[in-house]
Order: sequence, then C-alpha cells, then structure tokens
Amino acid sequence: MNSAQPVRVRVRFAKDGDLRFTGHLDLQRLFERALRRSGLPLRYSQGFNPKVRLNLASALPLGFSSRAELLDFWLNGELDTAVVEQKLKSALPKDIAVLNVAFVSNQLPSLQSSLKASEYRISFLPEIDIPETARKLAVLLSQEVIPIHRRAKSVDLKQLMLSAEWTPGPGAPELCLKMKSTPEANGRPDELLNLLGLAPGTYQVCRTALFFNSEEMGENG
Repeated sequence: MNSAQPVRVRVRFAKDGDLRFTGHLDLQRLFERALRRSGLPLRYSQGFNPKVRLNLASALPLGFSSRAELLDFWLNGELDTAVVEQKLKSALPKDIAVLNVAFVSNQLPSLQSSLKASEYRISFLPEIDIPETARKLAVLLSQEVIPIHRRAKSVDLKQLMLSAEWTPGPGAPELCLKMKSTPEANGRPDELLNLLGLAPGTYQVCRTALFFNSEEMGENG
C-alpha cells in the first residue's frame, strides 16, 4: 500500500521521428515501461493489478509531431527535478525529448479535463502552391458551416476553428491553426487540409502549444 504523500510531476516533451506514427495507447505504454526502467520511486494504482499512475494531456493524431506534449505522473517522495529529468531522459527513446520537468499541485484537475485548445504549425512541400492554398482556405473559412463526417456523425468544423494565420517559415509560409481540443469537441488540422484537396504526404503538422483553462491551471501550454 502507498502511504507516502504523492508528489505530482509534470513533464513537457517533444515527439518526433518514427514515434510520430505511435498511437496514444502505445505512447502511454511506452511511458509506463520507461518510468519503470527509470528507477524513480513511482506511485502505483491500488488493486490486484497495480499500474504506474500517469496522465497524458491529449491524443496526438498519427503522423503529427509535437513540441508541446504534457504528461503527469506521481512519485512516492520528492526528488530534485534535475534528478527526475535525468532518470527519465535515460529511459526514453531518442524520438521523445524531455523539455521541462516540474512539480505541480495534486489539487489541479486532470490535464484532459482542463484542456481547451491546441495550436498547430503546418509546413508544405515545395510543389504546393501556397497562394492558391491560402485562397482556398479563405473561401472555406468564409462559409457559415464547414460540415465534415466522422463515422456516422456530421460535425461543423467551423465551430472547432479558433484562428488561422499564415506566418513566415524557413522557406515558404506556414499555416498556424488554433483549434478547440476538449473531450467533447476536438478539431483536427488534417480534416481541414483534406477539404483543401491536400494529400497527407504533401504537408507536415507539428503541435506547438496546448491551452488550458487558466483559472484551473494557472498558465497556458
């Protein structure tokens, strides 16, 4: 039985390389194994089949990279954050980069319940006509409703869009999208790009920020 006061650790990490094609459940299992290997005094769930207590902020679609993913897990005692970071880095594969480690209050709500929006940066292959793509996007966003189909449901993508802005990139301009990201309403950039006639292999999507309820979390992602 765990008797020590649990210590909640929040990790900000990047996901890239081959792990872009790792799904949410597999990523959770990857972190479970890495945490077990780390040698940290982990907090486990109770019951006949105890598991490492951890909480990922949001599922990232397959093929997307990220610089803004968040993970909470719990320890049975407080350590220096530099020690936690070093042990975690040594147990994780190279395509997961630990960006920051901090202790947060146990009174905070779960990451999933507080998440409000995600920001994505989209870069395009050289053969994509950016001015034409920007024109199509403007026409699409001028519509009152942007219907898409998910399984047997019709969803209004316009209601999931918060902002769309073209910004300078290393070569061609890149598209920055901010979309709702809650358990009830989750916007996906690839659905918007599909409506613009862009095939998946012609662009790359990176999640650059997560935004939370500021009153609950104290800060944005």
